[in-house]
Amino acid sequence: MTGALLLVLLFCLSGTSAQGVSEGAESLQTSGQIWNELRALRDMVVEQRVELRNTKAELQTQRDKVAALEKENAVQAAELAALISRVTASEKEVQEQKKEVTALSKDLDISKAEVQLARSKLDEIERTIAGTPKLAFSAALTLSGKVGPFNTETPLVYSRVFTNIGGAYNPTTGIFTAPVKGVYYFRFTAFNNKNGEWAAVNLYHNSQRILHNSELATGHTFISNALILQLEQGSVVSMRLQVNCGLYDDSSSLNTFSGFLLFPL
Repeated sequence: MTGALLLVLLFCLSGTSAQGVSEGAESLQTSGQIWNELRALRDMVVEQRVELRNTKAELQTQRDKVAALEKENAVQAAELAALISRVTASEKEVQEQKKEVTALSKDLDISKAEVQLARSKLDEIERTIAGTPKLAFSAALTLSGKVGPFNTETPLVYSRVFTNIGGAYNPTTGIFTAPVKGVYYFRFTAFNNKNGEWAAVNLYHNSQRILHNSELATGHTFISNALILQLEQGSVVSMRLQVNCGLYDDSSSLNTFSGFLLFPL
């Protein structure tokens, strides 16, 4: 475009110089001024072209920088998104762990309560055991051999004492006296070795006969029995030999009377 403009101007200048000689000096002066102006315009155009190229280069540089920054921002955004995802996952994991800790705490509280309850029950049992009288006895009848028969019902005195914890059994009278109200267990054995003679015993609670066992001796006859009685404090339990019946005892302890407290009431 600038070249075309110069051609037009040159053409105009050529037309002007074709006019008369009289105008020569003035025309030459005018042409010189025009050439100077054209050269100035040309220099200006060249300068602007250079400036334009520099501007385009700088613009491309800025575009490249913008593109690089956009890529960097995209990478940072991806990293940030990944970080947020990890943080979110960590928060969820923390929440789950908190729930587990809460559940474990509840289980621990329940376990502690159960342990405390068990301890309380154990303490109660220990107090009960500690406060329960220790009562137990066991004794054999005699070493002298034959006992009976008698023409009346006769108390049996088990004089060979093996155990008498609490001292509730009297080996002189053969009577057990309950020191506390409670439930008691009693057991006895009886033996006779005289053929044709009855072995028969009775167990008494106070003055009431509670149990009777008998067996006709045919060489060696052995009987035994047991029962549980609820006794008031001061109640007595004893064994008696049935009238016209006999027993036999020696170091083998064939006739025994035993008992103990199951639990107080």
